[in-house]
Amino acid sequence: MQKGKIVFGVFVVFMVFVVYKLFFATSTELTDFSTLDPNDNKNIEVRAQLAKDQPIQVDANGSNFFIKDRNNKLYKVQGPGEVPEYFHDANIVIMRGHLHHDYFHASSIVEIEK
Repeated sequence: MQKGKIVFGVFVVFMVFVVYKLFFATSTELTDFSTLDPNDNKNIEVRAQLAKDQPIQVDANGSNFFIKDRNNKLYKVQGPGEVPEYFHDANIVIMRGHLHHDYFHASSIVEIEK
């Protein structure tokens, strides 16, 4: 009887861990943009590296900047006019949006990481 309780307890702990990893843990990996469909207008959350060696323009009408994905491929981003404080110093940009054929449209910038 005692052995059954231990096995059941280990199983429950394992299942809680699996559910946490699948649904609640945030990934630190960059997004692979080659897996995104440019014909799908559904906004998704992506994580990319800010290309600081490229121009970054932010004004009231919007923002234009460049990012690099997991494969180090460069993408132009057209985003909102309001960006987080210290955006120019960011290393990682987490944003919501969708991929077009020649740029990524960011509807919002969720977070930045230095």
